[in-house]
Amino acid sequence: MRFLLLFSAAIGLAHADTAVLDAWLKRQPSINSLDTTFTQERKLPALKKPTSAKGRLSFAKPGKFRWQLGEPVETLAVSDGTTLTLVESAEKTAHQIAADSPQAARFSLLSGKAFESPEAFQSAFEIIEQRVTDGIHQFTLKAKDRRMRSQVLWIFLDIDPVKNELTALELELQDKSRVRTIFHSPKINTPLPDSLFKPDLTGITIK
Repeated sequence: MRFLLLFSAAIGLAHADTAVLDAWLKRQPSINSLDTTFTQERKLPALKKPTSAKGRLSFAKPGKFRWQLGEPVETLAVSDGTTLTLVESAEKTAHQIAADSPQAARFSLLSGKAFESPEAFQSAFEIIEQRVTDGIHQFTLKAKDRRMRSQVLWIFLDIDPVKNELTALELELQDKSRVRTIFHSPKINTPLPDSLFKPDLTGITIK
């Protein structure tokens, strides 16, 4: 019986409608920059209620991005395409890692190469589940790269087929916490200053 249920689920997935996802992926090469505010909800196994914070995401291809949480800034992740700098304002400390490392994936996923085309996406991810809720198409993904799976267990995309836009990105991390980012009024292909991708490290200790 268990085999039949699993076989049925596999057949259903094989016939999943990915037209909405494919249309969104085909749009990505035309997007050279993005600037959007967001609301982030984080669910921790030890907490009954999720925490919530406002933030801003900006990226400019190739490789530059800025992920800011809180106003004033509480956590800041900035990449110049080579190095990612993660700043914790309260502790006045910063860590620097390679921009293409698995540890950087939770910040740089949207601006990375995996979403540059349908072919790149298929090489990077496996679609585990697809559903539609209130007109929004939701896709559950699993990274094929083991290094990335060591940091990010599951990826969830919410796509609005009318606007052909990503409305939310959710990650389940190694510690079983979930981080859901809901995007608001994204601005696409607007000029972004280079200074946006250079963190001010005045008074910050780099560890």
